[in-house]
Parts: sequence; structure tokens; C-alpha cells
Amino acid sequence: MNTFMLMMSYYVIGQALNTVCIVGIFRAGGDTRFGLILDIATMWTGSILFGAIAAFVFRLPVEIVYFILLSDELIKIPLSLWRYRQRKWLKNVTR
Repeated sequence: MNTFMLMMSYYVIGQALNTVCIVGIFRAGGDTRFGLILDIATMWTGSILFGAIAAFVFRLPVEIVYFILLSDELIKIPLSLWRYRQRKWLKNVTR
């Protein structure tokens, strides 16, 4: 039980950072497409795919599979910070 709580505590930190960037900054700046693509790509090609492979093919322990399923937020952090520093999310939304 303590292992899951520890993993969840790190997940919440990553989720908070990504929520601020993707939902707060990018959407407010007019870049909704990047957030959609990033969420779908990291969830379906990252955590769900590798989580299913880890669980059903490699039969890894539950703790490792749970960590893999939560890893989409960790994958999104460098990608969202990279997009933020590029400033391509700034669009004129006042027209």
C-alpha cells in the first residue's frame, strides 16, 4: 500500500505541472491542438500500450504495471516544457 501512495504522490506533482502548462497556458494562448495531441499520444502510445504489454505479455508485478500506467505524466513534462519555451502556443485570440 505504501508503494502505491509513493507512486501517486510523484504522479500528482507531474500532473499538476502538466495541467498548468497544457490546460492553463496552452489553451489560454490558443494552442488547443498541441494539448490534445500530447494527451492522446502519451496516453495511448505510451502508458496504455506499454502497460498492457507489461501486464499481459511480460506478466510483471502490479506495482511496475501501475507505475507504467502513471508514466504518461512523466513523459509529458519535457514535451510540454519544450513547447512552452518555443512560444509557438502564443496566438492572437482577440480577433
